[in-house]
Amino acid sequence: MKGRRKWLVLPSLAAITIAGILVSAFAREGQVAVAQQAQGETATQKYNRESEGKAPRGPWAYSGASGYTNYIGGGVGRSPEQPVKFPHPVHVQGLKMNCGFCHYAADKSPDPGLPAVGTCMGCHTLVATDRPEIKKLTEYYNKKQPVPWVRVHKVPEYVHFPHMRHVNAGVTCQSCHGQVQNMPQVFQYASLNMGWCVSCHVNGYSRVDGMKAAGYESDTAAMRVAQEADTKLGRRKASYDCTACHY
Repeated sequence: MKGRRKWLVLPSLAAITIAGILVSAFAREGQVAVAQQAQGETATQKYNRESEGKAPRGPWAYSGASGYTNYIGGGVGRSPEQPVKFPHPVHVQGLKMNCGFCHYAADKSPDPGLPAVGTCMGCHTLVATDRPEIKKLTEYYNKKQPVPWVRVHKVPEYVHFPHMRHVNAGVTCQSCHGQVQNMPQVFQYASLNMGWCVSCHVNGYSRVDGMKAAGYESDTAAMRVAQEADTKLGRRKASYDCTACHY
């Protein structure tokens, strides 16, 4: 019996060794492929590659009253194809553009606003004019037509979400929308249902949590300011009276 066991163990060890060699080979092959891919790639490809997987989807489940996007098919994770692919990682990470450059009304209007085609063409009349997506953009511009963006986030008509109140209260965009700066294609990060909204109004908004949601590290100056504000002022609470949102 002892002899048999020895001979049974040897093939098993050989199989494990071979499997390990194959896995290592595949891993090396993958690393080489990534390195080769990185050479000669465009800025768009670079930032989309680096951002892949950095914007985790929200952990919330959604109920039957999860907001308008659930009714039209979707909810958390909804990510419709857009007529022109706008790479947020390139513009936010690479070019360091602020959200307010494109969403110019977020701090002064219930709706955050979208950039006019002329705003985009302010750069792309000269920049990357030969790329397919810029050619699409130019076509809309020449026809004097707006880009027909597909809406991603939408609450029901009987709910009012004034962006300017939240932005001016210090709520980071990513608290509701997730880390859009890391999304190759924008998706709905939060459920947008009533319970999700009310929980923030009741429990209060932590500036530190907001900065973490935005992707700030704990040792940054912005995070230290948020920590100091939370310590001095506490969590920022808001009314949860029905008329706060339903008016």
